[in-house]
Amino acid sequence: MGVRTTTDARTGPLVILYVAGVMANGARLQRRLTAALANAFGTTVGAAMLIALIERNGVQAVTETFPSVFASKTWERSKQLIHSHGFAGTVVVSAMPIVLHPAVIFAITAGMNRGALLTAVMLGRTIKYTVMAQLAVGAPHMLRFFGHKGDGVGKKAAAKRA
Repeated sequence: MGVRTTTDARTGPLVILYVAGVMANGARLQRRLTAALANAFGTTVGAAMLIALIERNGVQAVTETFPSVFASKTWERSKQLIHSHGFAGTVVVSAMPIVLHPAVIFAITAGMNRGALLTAVMLGRTIKYTVMAQLAVGAPHMLRFFGHKGDGVGKKAAAKRA
């Protein structure tokens, strides 16, 4: 199973739930921002838990669990971005619609400060989820870039506006 397939299988249902929640309650900008911040916070907590697992069990335990993720071109590009641009690169990678395991592991093994890493994850995921919320309300067909296949939610919203 490739990284994209693995990512879709894990994030697809979450994207649909997030999008449905935003579309149902996101008429006001404040609600969309609250939803984005809540999701980013959850992701940051997950990253902190991954860091704790890495510190307890070692990097190898995680890389063996997700071998296809670490063998992908996306991982290599993310690794280069983080290596070249440090904190800013980590924010950019965190804002991308990809799994964060490799980025967190690379940043930890490269010696990045844990607080800086978690701040970068929070900022990047806030950007990602804010963009997703805006697209869910204004251009749901564009959510395909975030793992949503357009299997109903975006089509129904577009039909409703027409």
